[in-house]
Amino acid sequence: MQDIDAALFELVNAGPSAPAWSLQFASFASDILPALLALALAIGALFDRRWRHAFFTAMVGVLAAWLIVQAIRWAFPMPRPAYYGLGIQWVPQGIRPGFPSLHAAGAFTAAFSLWCLPWRSPMLAALAVAATVAWSRLYLGLHFPSDVVAAAMLGALVSILAERGIRLMSRSRTSPASARAPGGRLRSRTRRA
Repeated sequence: MQDIDAALFELVNAGPSAPAWSLQFASFASDILPALLALALAIGALFDRRWRHAFFTAMVGVLAAWLIVQAIRWAFPMPRPAYYGLGIQWVPQGIRPGFPSLHAAGAFTAAFSLWCLPWRSPMLAALAVAATVAWSRLYLGLHFPSDVVAAAMLGALVSILAERGIRLMSRSRTSPASARAPGGRLRSRTRRA
């Protein structure tokens, strides 16, 4: 598996003859696109309650993804390609662990959080943005393909669990409250004559 990962990395990583504009675009995709995706979600949340739900799901999911990535990196510190002397690392990252990609995990978590919307086009557009972020991390020499694939799977799982958890919490807040009397006692359902 490591040989395939390294070979795929070498195919995508920008070589010494890469045009400057492609490196600038990859840096933009890596650093700015995730913020623009969050901004688009926030703008949608201003105008529609379904977007507010998606935005809140994305924020909870991204926080959870960040915590999970940090835990994985602490428990299983897998090096980045530069550690093995592979490719060119266009943006310095040092020797920090790289599995899974935090940038890709956040972008895919935000993108998959849009699955709860009644329209598919926002999620598909956001997934294209997340895929571009993931590509940029490989192109800039910062991650192996397995790092971004694991991040995409983590993002999908975390966003679904975050959305389900938020939905369950909102249901539990609204349903049983009407059946309780002041003081926390259940109201009697029988009528007194």
